[in-house]
Parts: sequence; structure tokens; C-alpha cells
Amino acid sequence: MDERRDTRVIGTLVPSSPDPEPATIVRDALRLHHEGADLVDLDTMPDGPFAAVGAASLALLIRGISEAGVPVAVTTTRAAIARVALERGARWILDPSGTTADPEMIRVAARPSFAGWAIGPWSGATQAGAGDGPDAYMYGLVRNLAALLAAGVRSERIVLNASAGLAADSTDPWLMVGELERVRALGYPVLVDGRDEMLATMTSDESPAHLGDAAVGLAVLAVGARAWAIRTRQVGRVAETVGRMLEPRRSA
Repeated sequence: MDERRDTRVIGTLVPSSPDPEPATIVRDALRLHHEGADLVDLDTMPDGPFAAVGAASLALLIRGISEAGVPVAVTTTRAAIARVALERGARWILDPSGTTADPEMIRVAARPSFAGWAIGPWSGATQAGAGDGPDAYMYGLVRNLAALLAAGVRSERIVLNASAGLAADSTDPWLMVGELERVRALGYPVLVDGRDEMLATMTSDESPAHLGDAAVGLAVLAVGARAWAIRTRQVGRVAETVGRMLEPRRSA
């Protein structure tokens, strides 16, 4: 794992055309990287841009993007997808279920690898819902963390997701944003997830400009809390904000 303490930007890739060719997706990934994404995320969750992509196609995309010099992360709860992603060189698996949604996932995580795992608090296929409070969220993180460690996953390969499992239609989708220090107190790096669906709850105007404003606000909070990374589709403005905030820290 990269031991830098700076907050990274994980850019969730959204293809620029409805039915893109692999070469187009690689170009889109390069564009995100040039905008400031330290990692480009291929989101294969049911509501993600790559939900319909099979394992074979995903393998080709990861290989193409990696060979273009762009580090890749894959968001998934499926062992078959995670296995292919790691075999093709993905640097990170972002699993909001903490490897519990798929019984085979823990075996994939336990295999020797340089890749890291960012885990959330889900239990099995059940997502944390509107009635869950910070204590329940923390319990889920600790439970899933313990399962990874028991399987032999090295602690330096683990990051805790401070906003996985909270749906945009939750009564409080930003429940854990105010608990970042509490999550960090567990002793692991922290990922802040800034999905557009959740950013939209911060503004009555869901235009790209206003979503960008919301993402900038979240980036300020993430850097202030020394989060390991922020995941976003609003890469350009977020990366600029993160860079400006970190520059005094790097110069000190």
C-alpha cells in the first residue's frame, strides 16, 4: 500500500458515450487521470456505470487502463469480479459489504496480493438502512474488519469506508461524515464516498455545477479529517481543492 498521508482522489469513471468501445473507455480513464484522479474506479455495483460489464470485458478494460499508466480500483461485492480485477492488476477493491455479500469474497481477499481493500459495514446482502445509527455502523465496520484480519489479510492492505451502505434516500445519508474522527480512531485509513446521488441531497439543483460545489465541500471536510481518499465523479474541482489544501501541509 502507498504510505503517503495525503488525501487521494478516486475518480469514478462514467463512459463518455452510451455504448463505448474499450479504446474510448481507456481515453476516458486517461482524461480523469489528467484531471487529477490518483485512481480511476470502475463501479460494477447494480447502480454503477459498469454494472452490466462481464468479467471478461472488465479484464480487458483493467488491462488497457493499467497499461496506459492509470491505477485502477474496482467497486464490487462479487468475488468473480474481484478475482478478475486483481489478476489484471487492479490496485484496490472497494467492497461496501466488507467481503460478506459473497461467501467467496473473503477467500479472494486472503490471497497474497499487493492490492488493498476498502471495506464498508454491510452484513451479508443487507445494506445499512435509515434506522441505523453511528454505533451500528461502527459495529459493522469492526465486525468486517475482524473477519478480514482473521482470514490473514494484512492490516496495511485495509481501508475503512466511512460512507458505504448509506443510500441517498436515507433519512440521513451523511450520517457518518460527522463521525470521521471516530472511524479514524480504529487505526486504519478512511475513505469518504461522495457519490453524486448523495451529493444531490445537499442541493436543490442537481446541475453539474451545483454537484461540484457539494463535492468541493465534502473534499474540504475529507482533507481536514486527513482522510486517505475521497471517491467522486466530480474529479476536476475536487482534485483542485485537495491540491490547494494539501500544499501548505506539504511545504511545512
